[in-house]
Amino acid sequence: MADVELVGVAEDSVSPAWMKGDSAKAAAAVGIAYFDSLVPLLDANTVDAVVVCSEPTRHAELAARALAAGLHVLVDKPIGVNRADIAQLAKAEATAVGTLSVINRLQSPAVQRLRRWVDAGTMGLPLHVDVEWFASGAHFATSVERPELVVDPSLSGGGELLNFLLYPVDYIRFLTGLEVVEVHCEASTLFSQLHEENGVEDCAIVSLLLENAVTATVTVGRVPAAPGLGPVSSSIRILGSHGNASSDDDKPQVSRYDTAGGISALPVGGPSSVAILRIMLKQYVQELQSGRTPTYGLHDAAASFAVIEAAYDSVKSGQPVRVSTAR
Repeated sequence: MADVELVGVAEDSVSPAWMKGDSAKAAAAVGIAYFDSLVPLLDANTVDAVVVCSEPTRHAELAARALAAGLHVLVDKPIGVNRADIAQLAKAEATAVGTLSVINRLQSPAVQRLRRWVDAGTMGLPLHVDVEWFASGAHFATSVERPELVVDPSLSGGGELLNFLLYPVDYIRFLTGLEVVEVHCEASTLFSQLHEENGVEDCAIVSLLLENAVTATVTVGRVPAAPGLGPVSSSIRILGSHGNASSDDDKPQVSRYDTAGGISALPVGGPSSVAILRIMLKQYVQELQSGRTPTYGLHDAAASFAVIEAAYDSVKSGQPVRVSTAR
């Protein structure tokens, strides 16, 4: 983006050597400055916005510090690893000059097409949504620079539920306009020795009850070979009162089937991970430049996190769990 200048990459002065080394390499790879302290980049006189992309257990702390410094903040998912993180960010945002947003995939061309079909009423009322989200274990060593950032709870905060469930829940909330009220989840470690050694799940099946008795199911996991061409792949199916529609982010294309036997299939956008990130970042920059509040903020991230929290509680209890709306 020609109207954005990367100022630098910074790591906290108290961080371990390997984190500093990784951050320095990232800066060198794109030819920008590296700072062995956060102070230079927490300066609202020289920096407009920061991206927090540390290990998940530090996301909330770093985001709160940046908000306190008067900056706009874009946080990698998950926004936090527990309810205290969400509360910390809500408190920081309440008095902040800058805005808070979170990396998301709602600008997926396929998802946007599905939403337009829902809004047009071509499928009637959405009654059930099914989402599959898989990361390929075959890409684990290449797409995740340090696997411990995913499997070590002291860094990741949890397993693949915390890592990935945000995206499907975002999709479901966006496509239905409804909140999740109850969760039942079964999770296990079926494929990955690294996950098993660290005591975190690599896959899960999640059943969701939404407002107005709408239902949804999510299958999420890191599997030996995901059904796609890249590190992650996802598919969405909406069952409506007068038809259904599906999308495959990896192809990507969307399809719609109606009660009269009609079928529509459309290619949309480009390779999902690249296209979505570019679109999201472009929109985020435009929102900041125009003085608008980013479309996806703490409210949405906290709502999806509450579902993740309920899913973990359900795994522990073996029972359905109501979603907490408290921050």
